[in-house]
Amino acid sequence: MNPIRYINNIFTLETGIFNSNNDLLGYYEEAVDKLDMDVEEKEKLHKAVKYFLVGQRTRRVVDGWLDFKNFDEKAAGFERGIDESIAGLSLQLSEAFADKNISFDAVFTISATGTIMPGISYRLARLLPDLIRPNSLIIDLGHVGCTGGVKALNLAKSLSSDFKNILVVSIEVPCTLANLQSKKVDVWQGNCTFGDGAAALWISSDAEQGDMALELEQIHYTQKAQQGLDLIHWGYDGYYSFELADETTFNRDVQAFVLEVLKETEQTWRSNNQWAIHPAGILLLLKLSKKLSLPRGTIAPSVAHYEKFSNMSSASIMYILKEIAKAESQNQAINLLTMGAGFNVIYGCVKKVR
Repeated sequence: MNPIRYINNIFTLETGIFNSNNDLLGYYEEAVDKLDMDVEEKEKLHKAVKYFLVGQRTRRVVDGWLDFKNFDEKAAGFERGIDESIAGLSLQLSEAFADKNISFDAVFTISATGTIMPGISYRLARLLPDLIRPNSLIIDLGHVGCTGGVKALNLAKSLSSDFKNILVVSIEVPCTLANLQSKKVDVWQGNCTFGDGAAALWISSDAEQGDMALELEQIHYTQKAQQGLDLIHWGYDGYYSFELADETTFNRDVQAFVLEVLKETEQTWRSNNQWAIHPAGILLLLKLSKKLSLPRGTIAPSVAHYEKFSNMSSASIMYILKEIAKAESQNQAINLLTMGAGFNVIYGCVKKVR
């Protein structure tokens, strides 16, 4: 039987530079004006961009990201964003473990918004030789979508007792996916929705270690590849871009998949008032809240995160969980809900032991 696992610390890093919706709106409107499109279709795209940038939302991005024009520049920008985040997280980890006789038996790293070789785990290992041993199990999880962070938690939860200390790291640089030459509304939705971010979790089988102890009680994993493979996918136009199925199909199928998972797990989440929800699900949860009689304030932590950081893909759930855990009392359970490409919906539950 696998041991009980605890999240003992959550590290977050504000990467890159700061951009607000207001910073982007004029620039994006100018880019849309330059597109060779039918007047009526161009006006629809203008309205969509204004809708996607409504409110005072902000995000972190790689410096110079709006000037990236081709594959080389975007790939180099992605690598730069990854390396800067690795350096910042490594500094935090070095300081946190300086007085502890601990090294990691396993390291799982995630990025859903690009690809890099050598991977994030090897770059971390070079900077953290005292924490990541030559014989530590290190694995980069790629192409995992926004659910990658919770998938890595599920993997850590499944390991044998030989793995006492585990590091999970998510670094996302989705600003490099922006395509300002596209005429597709879903591509522009991606241009407006995402922000960069980096986070790390220390997981162990010892509740007395670290700054906290969040017991990994349950992770309910559901994939709907047969029905939902094309709901979220890459497009290709000089680089990768974020694309969706048509709006009607996307909204119908995603709502059905999330509703199914929440009904399957209702016995667990119904008694818990705290939720860390991947921010892509905010509008969806608003639609489902009445149907499921979800508690008031269910999506408040995710809304606050989204307004400050936008959607950081797999890193967002870690940020949100950190803020909720700091404020919660002992023995409080926290629901996790994330969804993303595949199509995946994952429900989890952690309990604050300390």
